Amino acid sequence: MIRILLPLAIVAAIYFGPMYGFEASNPVSGREEVSVVTGSKFIGETVACVRELKSPLEEECAATEEVNGSTTVASVVSWAALFAAAAAVVGIFGLLPFVGRVTSLLTIIAGLGALGAMGFFMLTMMATSEGLPAVQWGAYLTSGAALLTIIAGLSGMRGR
Repeated sequence: MIRILLPLAIVAAIYFGPMYGFEASNPVSGREEVSVVTGSKFIGETVACVRELKSPLEEECAATEEVNGSTTVASVVSWAALFAAAAAVVGIFGLLPFVGRVTSLLTIIAGLGALGAMGFFMLTMMATSEGLPAVQWGAYLTSGAALLTIIAGLSGMRGR
């Protein structure tokens, strides 16, 4: 059951969590305030395509959010979310005894993909003018959920 919930937690943390913030001028108050960008900017198009029962691999479902002038980070985060969602779906079938080890392997792959995507995101943020302090708690939450997912997958490989 945990191999179903943890990949879903990765997707939820990516989608709802604040990934980075930057200072911007508030047009109403005229002061500089921190504007926060959530992960829905990265995977919003992919989630919309899945809701419409379209293939998330189509060109119109590609990520468009740019970080440091490139959409590579958004693409990597979208792929990590897709792997995590696929691992959760396969995890439902993993409740059957003969599919359990395959589910554990996919769970490990989903956790590694999400952890790698967040690492790539943070490395890219280091190259921006805001730097690493701009990274918000959503990226850290996603990394923690990814690490727990890897541990749950490894535990499942042992037969638990």
